[in-house]
Amino acid sequence: QPLDMLLGGGFALSELTEIAGLPGSGKTQLAMQLCVDARLPGQYGGVEGCAVVIDAEGSWSSGAGGVRLWSMAGALVDHVKSSALRKMEANVDNTNTTTPEELVPSWFTPESILDGIHIFRVHDEASQTCTLYNLPQFLQEQEEKGMPVKILVIDSLAFHYRVASSIGSSSNKGGNFLSTTTSLTRMAAFLQELASEFDLAVVALNHLTNKIDKDRTGTNGGMKLVPALGESWAHSVTSRLMVDFYNRHVPNNVGLNSHGDGVMEVRTCSLIKSPHKPNGTALFTITDKGIRGLPSQFIEAEAAKRARLN
Repeated sequence: QPLDMLLGGGFALSELTEIAGLPGSGKTQLAMQLCVDARLPGQYGGVEGCAVVIDAEGSWSSGAGGVRLWSMAGALVDHVKSSALRKMEANVDNTNTTTPEELVPSWFTPESILDGIHIFRVHDEASQTCTLYNLPQFLQEQEEKGMPVKILVIDSLAFHYRVASSIGSSSNKGGNFLSTTTSLTRMAAFLQELASEFDLAVVALNHLTNKIDKDRTGTNGGMKLVPALGESWAHSVTSRLMVDFYNRHVPNNVGLNSHGDGVMEVRTCSLIKSPHKPNGTALFTITDKGIRGLPSQFIEAEAAKRARLN
């Protein structure tokens, strides 16, 4: 819920959204949760669609990736069924004759959710580019089957571009940089068009890289971490999110899953670029059931603690 509130209801369809962050900050897990939630039935506020994943780093295609998606899918189905049961119990004295099957469609199972996540493993820049540019045909076929794709995840777009750039010859560094910038600009325009034409959310995961930080006088002021792929790409995305660790060691006193040592890892998701929402930050954690927002009492307690320190 905190993430949905930050984004004004969730990740927007027909837009290109970037999620950037350090390794281990939760980018891929957040994207996995989005792909699972894309199958959510319409009566529960979902888009009831499928997902396509361009897996550049192998996180999704591995056995561990499949297990993680399965646990998230099972948790989502259990949550929806529990909600339906509570809804029926609340109407027990009414004349409502709704059956459980009407509240939760029979097709809504963990197996169905995973069947709706189409993963394409790409091993280099050429195969990634080729796969992306050939997606319109696949998306059209899915629409004709009545199983429209509602989210496209690229994990991560930067990976093969950075590898390709690093192996360019030293004598052609300038030309290689210009070629990569041109390719990225074209790719961003293509992804924006794809999102609009097929009414889907394009979510591109990105790494962070070091950049020299200059002050107002132009003097070097040290290094700072910024999303990779450069300024042209940054201007091309509709919205940009940054995920990071909020506090690696927070006492687990709010009823959330911990790592067995009495602490949990809290993450931040900050909206730093959006054409229609103000910048802001939401807190979440990663549990065995998936991405979960932090309860309000945790946020209130943290705010009170900071006020006392100030």
